[in-house]
Amino acid sequence: MAPQRPELERTASSGEPPGDSSCLSRGTTLSTAGLLDEELTGGVVSQAGTELSPMKPETEIPLRADFQGEAVSIWTRQSIGIVFNGFLLSFLSATCTGVAYGLFLGYMGLDSYVMSSITALMKLPDVLPLPYGMMTDCFPIRGQNRKPWLLVAWTISGLALLSLSLKPQPAPYYCQDENGDYNWYAPPCNPEIHKEKTWYIFPLFLLTAGVQLGSVAGQALLLEYSQREPLDRRGQIKTEMTMVCTAGGLTSSFVIGLFMNSKAYLGSFDWGLSFSGLMTVCLLLVILIIPATVLCVSEPPKSGHRASCRSHVKASWDLVQNTALSSLLFFGFFVQFLVSMTTTAGPMVRSQWAHVKVLQQQMFGVAGLGVMIAATWIYKLCFLQVSWRKVIFLAIVAVNVIDAIPQFLTTFGVVRNQYFYLGEDIVSSIPNAMLQLVSNLMIIELAEPGREGLCFGLIGTLQQSALPFATVISNQVYGLFTPKLSSLENYILDTPEFRETVAWSYVLTYATSFFALGLLPMIPWQKAEAHRRKNEWKNNSFMATLVLVIPALCLLYGVIVLILTSQPETACLRWVGGQGCEHDSERLTVSSVMSILSLAECSRRFS
Repeated sequence: MAPQRPELERTASSGEPPGDSSCLSRGTTLSTAGLLDEELTGGVVSQAGTELSPMKPETEIPLRADFQGEAVSIWTRQSIGIVFNGFLLSFLSATCTGVAYGLFLGYMGLDSYVMSSITALMKLPDVLPLPYGMMTDCFPIRGQNRKPWLLVAWTISGLALLSLSLKPQPAPYYCQDENGDYNWYAPPCNPEIHKEKTWYIFPLFLLTAGVQLGSVAGQALLLEYSQREPLDRRGQIKTEMTMVCTAGGLTSSFVIGLFMNSKAYLGSFDWGLSFSGLMTVCLLLVILIIPATVLCVSEPPKSGHRASCRSHVKASWDLVQNTALSSLLFFGFFVQFLVSMTTTAGPMVRSQWAHVKVLQQQMFGVAGLGVMIAATWIYKLCFLQVSWRKVIFLAIVAVNVIDAIPQFLTTFGVVRNQYFYLGEDIVSSIPNAMLQLVSNLMIIELAEPGREGLCFGLIGTLQQSALPFATVISNQVYGLFTPKLSSLENYILDTPEFRETVAWSYVLTYATSFFALGLLPMIPWQKAEAHRRKNEWKNNSFMATLVLVIPALCLLYGVIVLILTSQPETACLRWVGGQGCEHDSERLTVSSVMSILSLAECSRRFS
């Protein structure tokens, strides 16, 4: 289901926090039509130590019909509930991301690097696909592994939305004139609102946790459906769900753009829903989806005896030791890290120089999602057999080149128009759709019967664990630029020196993305080669250990620094991206340390 694929996310450079990654479209796998009839030739395949060529595919072998059973359609009364679930999960995930621009940057008046850190904390449950996947695989409820966990997910999400809808909303940070516009030049009217941000972070964290659990359970159920498709049509269910989830995100953009476009949220209307009002609407939708899940979601019966949790974990370790899977996991982690290293100037360029309003931003987002749906359909019809490496190469290059045009023209004051600036969102939707579709096409081919949740969880957890680390490194690296990229005063003064600083920050952003192209040899060219690697490459326990330990350490470091950035006492520290604290710029007070440890302990107990 949603939250983004795990697809490779790249949105912060345009001022948006990283997109939601929880959607049933993650791990989309396409049809294998025609592969069985191909005559495949080539030399002997080497093992784990093979030197891979990014230009020439290795020997491929035909796919096997690994999974058999009665084909399932998602458009019958017994299973159409999974479509409703995917749509709403994508809607909620996109809503969590979509409100951050107006709520945190506008209404609460946070610095751009603090907003990025808070958004990363809020989306931290996106790193939980692996434990969630093992939960759904190992702990059935009333004999079912997926459907009951969907209901648990909706219960968690409902509680979070209830909390957000009932919380009274404080006055905005900036003063408003008689027209409702913010006075950026006057001292803030409600600086105390910065202390309130924690009361928004935790419920949004809980909401994301519920959405992510539903995404994993739904994704595993979709894998079971897809494995029952004939080989010549395998992947059509996934492609259909990609379009459904994209439609959920499109609807979220429309709702936010129309009903949260008041001037208090960086919009242009004199009226609009408050944040708590939007959360009430989402709560009503969650209440309605629960009976739909009970009545209209069918889970295929499991054949044979399911392994115990202990044997399941052991088998999972054996799976991770496969060098083919380890290479894919490394690729997912490091590429996600590199494309997510984005300049902290993005949100300020968008709001202060391009003057982007919420309605226009969301409407262009709607158009972009519509283009993504069309691009997905065209890919399904015409490009199923195109090399995954070629598609990812072209997608990364195209996204960066298209993004660079409005960013540099806006930075140097050549064109500062929100419609020109947002046009890039539509054009880049085509390579973004390609990138999302092919980034995890191997999941169905790698999934083992009974361990669908684990296979999805492994790739999802490692890709998402790169995002907090990328946010932290971005804050630290771009915090070294002077004049400061997160300072509102610099954008108001708009000096030539500062324009050059912003431009160089974008150059570094695009350069880090292009570094990811050097990792393409780690992934196979297409489905048949993915099967060959899985079957023929030797196991490597050392590589499996690295692929688990490195992301874990990066995630731990990222979470600690994000907590520091979210606290008023420590957000000013230079080494976390701040401008320096007035009294002690490089040391933490005892009270600050105790606060951090208390938050960490609360998070541990909650987990």
